[in-house]
Amino acid sequence: MLICLENILDRTEVKAVGELLKKKDLFESGEVTAGKRARRMKSNLQGRTSAAEISGVTEKIRSVLNKNKLFNNIAIPAKIGRILISRYEAGMKYDVHYDEPFIDRLRTDLSFTVFLTDPDTYVGGELEIDSPSGAQAIKLPAGCAVIYPSDRLHAVLPITDGTRLTAVGWVQSRIRSSEQRQLLFELADTTTRLETSGAQTSEITSLKHLRNNLLRMWSEG
Repeated sequence: MLICLENILDRTEVKAVGELLKKKDLFESGEVTAGKRARRMKSNLQGRTSAAEISGVTEKIRSVLNKNKLFNNIAIPAKIGRILISRYEAGMKYDVHYDEPFIDRLRTDLSFTVFLTDPDTYVGGELEIDSPSGAQAIKLPAGCAVIYPSDRLHAVLPITDGTRLTAVGWVQSRIRSSEQRQLLFELADTTTRLETSGAQTSEITSLKHLRNNLLRMWSEG
């Protein structure tokens, strides 16, 4: 399940984040957060986690994700792990790789990327994610995000011009099974559409009751 989240940051927030991240001295080699295998494939810059500006941006993103209804319906998060700010400039890329199953003792069920620069400000740099129907190239407007299973192979294609800024992170879900998460999301999505269409309250109540009982049955805490 690969889903895009629109405008988790509004234009004012995107502009403010862009101003904070202008300073190049806020970034260091992406090798700092890469394992031995990943260092051979990863060519980018990473925000210094000790910098107040970087911490401010990552905590802002954590806050908006925690409040986002669609994100919560998809991920059913137990915990959002570390969030990294990535910077790609001309010549940089991240070859095809998979995310580690555990990062900082967090089981990585889902990965997300929040785009912080508009797609017309850089050339290349698509996030390419493997899927049953083939590779999907994702390049979203600033303030939008994509969330996908962490076991999917993915890559950042080479940048040939401009600068690409993103926030990337991982989620441990309360529901370990991706199939169960999919069913729970479909129930939540159906309920939302019924509420929008003015369906009978009893029908909506029944669906919510069913979903709540499945959450009790499948949740790991």
